[in-house]
Amino acid sequence: MALVTLTFDDALDVHLDAAMPIMERSGLRGTFFVNVGDASFAKRHLDWIAAAARGHELGNHSVFHPGVSSKPWVTEGIALERYTLDRMRHELVVASQILTMIDGNTERTFAFPCSNPWLGEAGWPRRLLTRIGLERTRLMGWVDRFGLDFGSTLVDYTPLARELFVAARCGGIEPGKLPTIPPDQHRVRGVAGDDQDLPALLAALEKAIAKDAWLIFVFHGIGGGHHMSCDADVFAQLVATLAADPRVEIVTFMEGAKRCWGGASGNG
Repeated sequence: MALVTLTFDDALDVHLDAAMPIMERSGLRGTFFVNVGDASFAKRHLDWIAAAARGHELGNHSVFHPGVSSKPWVTEGIALERYTLDRMRHELVVASQILTMIDGNTERTFAFPCSNPWLGEAGWPRRLLTRIGLERTRLMGWVDRFGLDFGSTLVDYTPLARELFVAARCGGIEPGKLPTIPPDQHRVRGVAGDDQDLPALLAALEKAIAKDAWLIFVFHGIGGGHHMSCDADVFAQLVATLAADPRVEIVTFMEGAKRCWGGASGNG
């Protein structure tokens, strides 16, 4: 039997107003990765308390949702180039403490903001290739493979996630490329559900069923609420299909990780 997990990033109002009601009508629950510093989360914290009480998992998505400075919404204070491991540790611990006040849980899972596990700044070769539009070419691969990114201060903070959390999710890939579960439970990949039609999502589901795999869908908006979004009708049809299919079991990200790897590691 395949396991399926529905995950959602960024603690959006549409998660409370659209995604949860659709799932709950079919008896399903999801995992919502929350950046607790977001104003909408603070404004609707009572709704998030109620959601957790109804069985939805609240995962850590940091306090401020940092990103690389090239993104238009990233200010200097939340630019990953300015982060250190110590700063990120403090932020993730505080986020988990706030979530514990919301749901009472002390075990936590995590999703890397922007699917990026790197702190610090790339060296001049990577920055140059990015600037001239060659970041997705073999040249970039050679820079990484042969350690040619001179001047880099990049640090992978996956070991920190491993220390603090039961499991961690990176981003989603296209539905046609069903990811295999990695040996590291703190670099789990999902399948992108944003901007996909129903046949693409169901094709990913059939692949997972054929392999008895764990399929993790990654969503942002549902029917809007984010520049990356899944059509609400498409999402509702996917949920109805999952609820009616005896070949699948719907689990939270926490439960799926424990089914795959057993036990628990990390304590946020």
